[in-house]
Amino acid sequence: MVRTMNVIMEKGGDGNYSCFLEDDTLDWGVVGSGRSVYEAMKDFYSGVDEMKKELATEGRQMPAIRFNFLMDVGSLFDYYPINVTAFAKYIGINASLLRQYASGKRVAKAKSLEKIRNGLEKLKNDLNAGSLIEKPVLQYVK
Repeated sequence: MVRTMNVIMEKGGDGNYSCFLEDDTLDWGVVGSGRSVYEAMKDFYSGVDEMKKELATEGRQMPAIRFNFLMDVGSLFDYYPINVTAFAKYIGINASLLRQYASGKRVAKAKSLEKIRNGLEKLKNDLNAGSLIEKPVLQYVK
């Protein structure tokens, strides 16, 4: 059975990213860091491989784990190719404020985080509802 474990991804004040296991019930842990979310994730998975080897030397085995990355606002906009200004307009939030959240200059409060989460859900639903046309629009008009 595969166990799901949350990994917290954060943008630091120095502009670098770090991630760590949320679960503190384990007797081991893994962290990752990098100049981008991608680099931090790569470092994290490298740490997972190292931990598997370390556990094996102790005669133990790492359980089957699926990692679920939970990102702060800055990490989200680093990882996904979303234009912050366009997304702010799409969800009805001040673009300057959202850029400050994304850069780490300000921390989003619960109400703003909820608006961002709802906006991501709306975007997901809008993308699921749409499909690309197969030919130029004028070819549909007769």
